[in-house]
Formats: sequence, C-alpha cells, structure tokens
Amino acid sequence: MNTQRYPFSFILILVILQTNLVRSQTTLPKPDHIVICILENHSFNQIIGSSAAPYINTLVNDTSSALFTGSHGISHPSQPNYLALFSGNTQGITDDLVPSGIPFSTPNLGRQLIDYGNTFISYSEDLPSVGFNGVSSGNYARRHNPAANWMGNGTNQISPTTNQPFTSFPMDNLTTLPTVSYVIPNVKNDMHDGTDPATITTCDNWISTNLNNYIQWSKSNNSLFILTFDEDNGSTSNQIATIFTGQMVLSGQYATKITHYSVLHTIEQMYGLPVIGDSIANAPITYSWKQKVNIIPDSVTVMDGKIYPNPANSYLYIELTDYLNATIGIFNLKGQLMQFNQLVSKETELNISNLRSGYYLVKINHKKGALIKRFIKN
Repeated sequence: MNTQRYPFSFILILVILQTNLVRSQTTLPKPDHIVICILENHSFNQIIGSSAAPYINTLVNDTSSALFTGSHGISHPSQPNYLALFSGNTQGITDDLVPSGIPFSTPNLGRQLIDYGNTFISYSEDLPSVGFNGVSSGNYARRHNPAANWMGNGTNQISPTTNQPFTSFPMDNLTTLPTVSYVIPNVKNDMHDGTDPATITTCDNWISTNLNNYIQWSKSNNSLFILTFDEDNGSTSNQIATIFTGQMVLSGQYATKITHYSVLHTIEQMYGLPVIGDSIANAPITYSWKQKVNIIPDSVTVMDGKIYPNPANSYLYIELTDYLNATIGIFNLKGQLMQFNQLVSKETELNISNLRSGYYLVKINHKKGALIKRFIKN
C-alpha cells in the first residue's frame, strides 16, 4: 500500500478490519452525574447573543461548554417535547393537557436507569409534595414534568419518590445527586410566563442562583450539565439553544443537526442502556467530548452481509438477512458518527449524498454480532 496516499490511521483500521481482531462500538464518556434543565418557548436567536441572558451566554463561551447550533425541538406545543426527551416518543400527545391513559407503561429514561443499577430523580420547582400528581400548584405545571406520567408500580413505571420538589435538590452535597436529574423551574422562572426581555433575564438569574454551583462543580467532578429548551417560539424550524457543560466536554460550537431524541440517545449510550423509541433513528452525539470516541475497542464477531457499491456516490445498499433490530452507523476516520439508521428490510438503501468524498467505516450492530466494512464515497 502506498503510505503517502493513505493516512496512517486508515492503514491501522484496515489492518484491524482484515484480521477481525476487534469489535466496533461507540464508547462515550460516562458522567458520574447529569443534570438536565429544560426551559420554555424561546428560539436559538432569542437566547444566544442576547444581553438579556448574560449567564447563559457566559456558559456558551466557557472552555468546558459545547453549544449545539443545529439543535431543534420535535414539535409544538410544549408537552410532546418533554415526553420525547424522556421516552423517545411523544406518546401520541399533541397538546398540553394531562394525557389520557396514564400512568404510561412504555419505556422511559427513568426506568431504564433504575433497571441498570443507576438512579433518577425529577426536581420540580413549586411541586407541593413528593409524588404530587396534580395538574398544577402555585407556579408548578405538570405538563413540564414528563416523569409524572410514569408514576406507578406497573411495567416501565417509576416510584412516586422519583418526583421531588426542587427544595430537595442537594445544593450542599452534590455527590449525593442521582445519576441523572431533571430540573424543572416553575413557569415564572423557565421563560414561560412574562414579557421579554424581562422573563429571559428572570430565568437567567434563576439558573445562575440555583444551578451555578453544580455547573462549576461538574467541570472538575466528572459530571455534565445539559441546558436545553422544549421548543422555540412557534416557528416551523423549531431551532433551540442546547448547551453541554462539564469536565468531559470538548468546547466549541457544533452545527450537526440534533433533536431531543439525539440527546436521549447520547445519555442512553453513556450508561449502556437500550435505545428506545425514535431515539434509535437519531444518532448519539459523539463529537463533543475531550476523550476520543472509540469505535473499534476490543474483539470481533462478523456477520454475513453485503455493503455495495464501493466506491459509492449518492446511495449505499445494505443486504442483511437477519435485519430485525439491526442498526447501522457510518463513521469517518476520526471516529465521528456521521449517520445512524435502523435497518428496515433485507435490503436497505441509505442516502449518503450529504457525505463528503473520502473513506468511511460502516458498522452494523445486531444481537448476533457486528459487521464492519469500509467504503469510499466519491
């Protein structure tokens, strides 16, 4: 092989693939704690660069923060977005009313974490008592607290004790936080009620007062803070501000399109959880971490299958007899996930016209093993 034509990393990957010594998987950092704060009804441009939100914009420029400029909500109004981030599905909900048929028995992040030996709590400001299941109380709004829809003792349901007032948030002993926490400000402090720019500043001050201690702590304690919005101010594009801050975050601005499903998939991947709902079809965020995401770590199991043509132009075809529950990822040679799909038939057509010309790896995951191939995009 002409080593001047092919980079060393590509040669190494070829050797690994040809000798079948490794198994391909995406390994993300595993934070000790994640705190997710969800705000309300403002677009990316209303927040980023706004003088009304000085603290949030300080986070944007923090050396431990990543800003996702291609972040989008799922739908309008608010509640379906909260459900999407928590369960990978809007559960058929299209309004802000208390859903019928609750408690749900569908998979969700809280139950997943608990089932896999982790912990989860949703902290809601103005929640009047542990496990409160009412529509509202003071400035608390149930529609902003998705975990409340799964409180029960049945399949995929979670204990009412996971539904806590924000006054229970351990301000002075952050090591006692659960693995993943939701923080839900009340409607006066989450930018929902009031008039701009005052309502933006009220929320900005609330975050600075109540969450700055955790945010600063996360940067030296293997933890992560996620700030996002449910939806924008009603536009078709639904572009929102999403910021990650923490010790493992590679600072910068990232334009790859992500949604609430992408964020959920990322958290699931971090803790080795099953990928649920529509998060399956939305790639995890693999490119904003200080440690290199390893897509080829240990041993290999190779399945029979075909990937063609090679080189490919606009379309790549995957043939796999045992395609049920199989997923496919396309990676560049830096280990960044460029595309993620679920196989839906024995022959699946992938549109790769958005990829730049160059070398890529295709990895198919299945319960029976993995299929790893390389191809060239013309």
